[in-house]
Amino acid sequence: MSEHEETRAVERRELAQLANEFAVVRVSLDTTGNGPRLLVEDAETGDHIFLSPLELASLCLATPEDREEWMRVGNYRDEHRDRSLGPVGTVRPLTRDVS
Repeated sequence: MSEHEETRAVERRELAQLANEFAVVRVSLDTTGNGPRLLVEDAETGDHIFLSPLELASLCLATPEDREEWMRVGNYRDEHRDRSLGPVGTVRPLTRDVS
């Protein structure tokens, strides 16, 4: 990282804080990258994602099924998963074909 990059000021403007009974997120406009992008931060965990205009446009083109899959978090993530794989985090023994 160059000295200029290290000393460049973070340029963000909070646009909104959105909340409902399931989540609270902050949405900011970030201009420190190569172009403007949205920063979406989970207020509870601090997890965040930067979304470029291309990524935002792709959200508009997503199908209802795509959006339904995005909602699968926590305990609901495994709901449509291949059950033969076992639960997430399960270590399964490797098997070898010895024929």
